Amino acid sequence: MKQLRTNAPSGLDGEPTFGAYTDFGVLRAAIVGSAEGLALPPFNPTLHHYNDEVQTALRKSGDRPLFVADAMPERWEKTVQQLDQLAALYERNGVRVYRPRPYSEPETKYLSHLQPGHSLLYPADPVYTLGKRYFELNIRRAYRRKEVFPLRDIVAPMMAADDQAEHIVMPAAQPFDPSSGGPGPYLEGGDMICYRNHLFVGESDIASNRAGTDWLESQIAADYQVHRMPMKGTVLHLLGAMVLVREGLLILYRDELDCELPGPLRDWEVIEISDTEAKAYATVGVSLDEQHYVIPAGLDRVNEELDRRGVEPVPIDFDYVGYWGGCVSCATQVISREP
Repeated sequence: MKQLRTNAPSGLDGEPTFGAYTDFGVLRAAIVGSAEGLALPPFNPTLHHYNDEVQTALRKSGDRPLFVADAMPERWEKTVQQLDQLAALYERNGVRVYRPRPYSEPETKYLSHLQPGHSLLYPADPVYTLGKRYFELNIRRAYRRKEVFPLRDIVAPMMAADDQAEHIVMPAAQPFDPSSGGPGPYLEGGDMICYRNHLFVGESDIASNRAGTDWLESQIAADYQVHRMPMKGTVLHLLGAMVLVREGLLILYRDELDCELPGPLRDWEVIEISDTEAKAYATVGVSLDEQHYVIPAGLDRVNEELDRRGVEPVPIDFDYVGYWGGCVSCATQVISREP
């Protein structure tokens, strides 16, 4: 792939301009996840999005978090390397990359009475940038709700420098046992897809729920039309079933949706994918712009379909990061993207 650009647009202080719009606009700045201190929570049946091997390891860990660097050192090291490779890919293409700081000791204990553990692998889930609004959200799994704090330290200076930026914090989810149950409200960044003044939101029993979507709509109804997209819950997030690659083209795992495509997308060309391709995270990539889509390696048929439609696939080895239940877009929190 040719290098796309060398300089991102910036404000007076040289920092990228805060704000993200349509999901395939030119990417200018993003936070890439970190495996530093990764500790998965003790096993409970609600963690079914983890693969069988991880679930077995969690069971063996008993009532303590599983510190991955100690329990699976080689796999942890490969995860670190692949996250670094993603950051380097972005930087080669003119994207300003930020990485989250490690947790403080008090932060690691936050909400541990509900669910111990901590992760910074997937910064796209606990927050979302919509235009000039930055949302801190509620993830169902309580051990991940603390992720907002290291991410806030990155984004806060950018928002402070932009008098149009809004920082919106979702009301806390009601405490519940298990932590992923109860009324919420729950809303996760992986369930949100933006197209101009339309926002598509996945709803399921395992991630974002109706209470979360209702709250979101109350915040943005003046500027965005919210399209609720019920899901069957075989994949964790809407981005596991659908991605908008460029104007008029999307990749879709139709079997996961418990609804039709919303009106604004019904005339779009669709690349349909199989269950196997969905499990390989075909839709969990990131557009650098309308002509380049970063996709996990090994999806040759999908790559051919993209190439035939004028979109260059940019494959990246991401299987070690994907092992923990997410992929490229999960590990990428966009904070500056052109309309």
